[in-house]
Amino acid sequence: MQVKNTYSTVDFYLASFLKARGLKIVNVKKENGRSVFIFEDIRERENCVRDYYNNGLIEVGKFKSALQDLKSIIHNL
Repeated sequence: MQVKNTYSTVDFYLASFLKARGLKIVNVKKENGRSVFIFEDIRERENCVRDYYNNGLIEVGKFKSALQDLKSIIHNL
């Protein structure tokens, strides 16, 4: 299945925030020594990014779990 609309970021904490908010990771790849997190883009993504930069609230357990998941992914690339 090819996902047409994606959103990419190299910001580990933003990626964790987006994952905790429910965005689906489509791919993670290395580019120039950095991990690039690629998400399926949804209409609410723009608001999620804005919330992140404005210190939006998120459930701590979900954020911690997302951090651990992404660390595991990048250490296995």
